[in-house]
Amino acid sequence: PREVMWRLLLAFLVTLPAFAQAISGTLEGYVKDSGGATIPGASVTAKNVDTGLTRKTVTNEKGYFQHTFLPLGEYEVLVEAS
Repeated sequence: PREVMWRLLLAFLVTLPAFAQAISGTLEGYVKDSGGATIPGASVTAKNVDTGLTRKTVTNEKGYFQHTFLPLGEYEVLVEAS
C-alpha cells in the first residue's frame, strides 16, 4: 500500500509539467482613439506572421475585443473603424 502511494505521487509529479505547456494564447484589449475614448464596432484583425492565419473580430460597446485560442506565434494586428 505504501509503495502504491509513492508510485501514484511520482506519476502525478512527472505528468504535472505537461499540463503547464500552452499551445495557444489569447489576444485581447481595448481600442481607443487619440483622446482615450473607446471605439465600439471597430474591426480587429490578427494575422500570424509565419503562417498567414487570420482571425477577425469586432469590439463590443465598451471597445473591448478578444481573440482566443490563437496558435502561439508573432501576430500583426490591424484595427479599422469609420
